[in-house]
Amino acid sequence: MPIKALIFDVGGVLVSSPVLRIQEYSIGLGLTRHELGIAVGGSAAFHQLERGEISIEAFPAAIEAELAAAPGLRGKLSARSFDGARLLRIMGGDDFGVHWDVLAAVDSIRRWNPAIRTAVITNNFKSKSMFDLRTAIGGHFDVFTESHLVGARKPSPPIYENTLARLGVSADEAVFIDDLGPNLKAAKSLGMRTIRVRNNDTVALIDELKALLPGWECPRVLYPPGVAPSGVPDVHRFDAKTVLRFLRAAMPTAVSDLDVSQGFSRVEFFSSGASNPTYYLRLAASGKELVLRKQPPGKLLKGAHNMQREYMLLAELSRYTGVPVPKAHVLCSDRSVIGTEFYVMDYVAGRVWRGGEALPHVPTWHFVDAYHDALRTLAGIHCLPYEELSLFPAKPRAGAAAPPAKPVCYFLKTVNLWAKQYTAGLQLQAPRVSDIEELAVALRDRLGSVSFDKSKRCLLHGDFKLDNIIMHPREPRVSALLDFELSGIGHPYADLGYFIMYHRLPVSARGLNSPSHIPEDELLERYAEWTGGQKVTPEDLNFL
Repeated sequence: MPIKALIFDVGGVLVSSPVLRIQEYSIGLGLTRHELGIAVGGSAAFHQLERGEISIEAFPAAIEAELAAAPGLRGKLSARSFDGARLLRIMGGDDFGVHWDVLAAVDSIRRWNPAIRTAVITNNFKSKSMFDLRTAIGGHFDVFTESHLVGARKPSPPIYENTLARLGVSADEAVFIDDLGPNLKAAKSLGMRTIRVRNNDTVALIDELKALLPGWECPRVLYPPGVAPSGVPDVHRFDAKTVLRFLRAAMPTAVSDLDVSQGFSRVEFFSSGASNPTYYLRLAASGKELVLRKQPPGKLLKGAHNMQREYMLLAELSRYTGVPVPKAHVLCSDRSVIGTEFYVMDYVAGRVWRGGEALPHVPTWHFVDAYHDALRTLAGIHCLPYEELSLFPAKPRAGAAAPPAKPVCYFLKTVNLWAKQYTAGLQLQAPRVSDIEELAVALRDRLGSVSFDKSKRCLLHGDFKLDNIIMHPREPRVSALLDFELSGIGHPYADLGYFIMYHRLPVSARGLNSPSHIPEDELLERYAEWTGGQKVTPEDLNFL
């Protein structure tokens, strides 16, 4: 029978299970690890809450009274300050720990075969946190069944039957995914196929879904629309065989940990690679995922699209744990291979949030934490001992004269460079834009009134924004930074000002890059804390 529907539990499948937190609470009460969870799971008050028969306001007193009188717990809880309200917060707190990799798989399956319907069956209760959770993940599913709304809870058959009816499928056409044996047993008794998720192991779950759905390939990243890798446009095609020959020749040293003996099973193009074409590669022998990043075709401005510089910087930054970057494997400076310089690095699984697009089903608290971690990562870059990087030696080479010790204004240097590149572009038939010429003059004039120390130096990313960050598949933290093409040594306010700049734009123009509910002052205070430097004021960034 073909699969026409996938039905998912929430806790332990789509979000992290609260079981571990309940176990910790149980131990803190002097009970065994599982004692409290078993008692709560079998209690009448808990079942009534999940069926919508009692409110969250009435639940704490009801569960406290019931467990205090329970045969196995009589006399234990009353003496140890069991708190029903605290239990409620543990079971329905705001920290959902969403399994974004599973949601990415759900979205991918729906795109791959639109005929497959998706649903959720969750035992839950009426509360703001549960409403927020549905808001966060509900958009991925055709049907969302909540026990407190239908008046039935798993493993009672009616909640399954309600969901099947709304999906318009029979039990033998559906697969039910849960982490609890009794719930799976009930689904199986109705004729559904089942998958059990153990210990939040979403990798094993996705592997089982692959086995059930031949031909479906799961992405390891949650992309926004238009950013996922796809077919390679004609203008950006290259000969994969010549890349393989290069990699095989380089294997003894640079890429000895990669098995390229069977070639690539997939070569796709990232439409979000911006100015440097970027490709997804998968090795046929091992399934290892890689990224190839190259210069664009055509005549290039001097110093632009420097793949060697970006590759060398990634290779050196990998030595520092505070700056997460993909592992860089090999650089090819021989243009005869595919027509341009390129390098190959690891593919990093995670989430890419495009700055100008709507936030994809992420709770506010989660995004705020992720945004703070991005700023913390920027502070980590600025604190690196850049003098130790071979790209930016602090000392002159042997026999060379020491450079003059004079302060350098990074901003003036940058404005002059932009003006020089604009002039060079005119020689390549680029259109003249009078606004750019006027802007260069205005910026030079404005820099004369800046009061902060313009000679301060650190390692800069050069294009620090959410578009160039891969977030962890589930957690609100940075997994990798991308696009170091514009990196160099300069004033830290250049990166910081660029990241903060979106706060100064109209709300309609901000996109994701600057959430209005995070005050600019708070971000500047955190930056100063994480760099151990002097507090930055909004006025310091006004010249930007």
